[in-house]
Amino acid sequence: MRRKRSIIAPFVGVWVLGSAAVPTSAQEIGQTGAAMVVDTDSQSIGNTENGRLLRAFAIEPSDTVAVVRPNHYGTRELVGLLGRAADSVARAFAGSRLAVGDLSSQFGGPLAPHGSHQSGRDVDVGFFVVDVQGQPVPQSVFMEIRHDGSGRRADAQYRFDDARNWALLVAFVDDPMAEVQHVLIASHLRARLLDYARRTSAPEDQIHRVDVVTSPIRGSEVHDNHFHVRIYCSVGDRPECLDRPPLHPWYDGTPSPQAVLAARVADMQRADALRRDQEVQRVAELSLLEQRAMQEAMELVRARELAAEPARQLAEERRRAAALSRDEQTAILELRRMEAEGQREQIDALGHERGRASALAAEQRRWMESERRRATSSRALARRREAEARRRAVLAERRRIALLRRVAAQQAADRRRTTALQRRAEELRRERFAAGQRVRATDPARRTRTP
Repeated sequence: MRRKRSIIAPFVGVWVLGSAAVPTSAQEIGQTGAAMVVDTDSQSIGNTENGRLLRAFAIEPSDTVAVVRPNHYGTRELVGLLGRAADSVARAFAGSRLAVGDLSSQFGGPLAPHGSHQSGRDVDVGFFVVDVQGQPVPQSVFMEIRHDGSGRRADAQYRFDDARNWALLVAFVDDPMAEVQHVLIASHLRARLLDYARRTSAPEDQIHRVDVVTSPIRGSEVHDNHFHVRIYCSVGDRPECLDRPPLHPWYDGTPSPQAVLAARVADMQRADALRRDQEVQRVAELSLLEQRAMQEAMELVRARELAAEPARQLAEERRRAAALSRDEQTAILELRRMEAEGQREQIDALGHERGRASALAAEQRRWMESERRRATSSRALARRREAEARRRAVLAERRRIALLRRVAAQQAADRRRTTALQRRAEELRRERFAAGQRVRATDPARRTRTP
């Protein structure tokens, strides 16, 4: 039977049977066998450290999921778990978008630099963080979270979002379609989340399940920038898929071959239902594409018609012109001549106006040049007058200073003459007094007189 490719939203990369009836009874299960069922769903083979992956599902970006690494292939159960968990967080916290890193390569096997991620049951998931204003920040690169719950990217500071990260863990452990075995996270972040759950009075059953799946194992401490999530083998993937301890209390154990086959049939039914839904969606998309193609074709036809319209109108005008009588043709020619003459007159008038505008502009330039010259002459005359006034002021100041000096000299001379006259008068007074003394000394009659 021929195989064909089918794309199952939101996953791609599944090989399915083109037309296979789904068995519904135990007899039909036995008759169809496992081969037909295996071709319907993904298959995880081996364990996470030494395994491979067949017919992988790929998680694609959506409003709630951001795929940040190219190795985004996993089992249907793991891909479905991520989609449901992202939707659950987004319903509780609007605008949240889960950053999904490596799952496995398309065919499983070793995936550097991981020691696991080989069989489609491991995934790295980024933490939810907020900025300093408390606003959610989408992650494109996993960010290391320190012991105080802070992180840094370039120069920006961020903070570990306890509420959304706890909601994500609860969505993982409460998912009904996939059994989570591990959520590896550094011890300080694990303790932070458990403390947050107890502070907010989360259900004890949830706290217990998160406590169990996040229990530290070898390598847990390196997970300080992302969650590492691992799920158990689905029943339909056994016995080819192998689980390793620890086996949590809710682990189902190894089922019987009949249970495995029944689970595979159920998985095939779910895959077929997804395929039918996708087929309806694909038909709708094809119909939409056909409608768009038809609209584009109609737009192209209309564009061509619009492009051909001028040529058509010209041809119609020529046809009508050829059908006109000679007088009408003469009238049209006269009208065209008059239009041409009017255009020439308009051109002449425009040229005349341009000439007048040029003459006015030249006259304005000459007037402005004359004004500039007059202004220059006025400024030069003003400068000369200012210089003459300064020169006269200097001369007047010099004359004033000289006059003041002459007056001061005259006053000094007068003071000297006055002083000399005073000295001379004093000398004369002294001489008269001395003469009188000599006379009294020589004349006895005057000696008894009172001086």
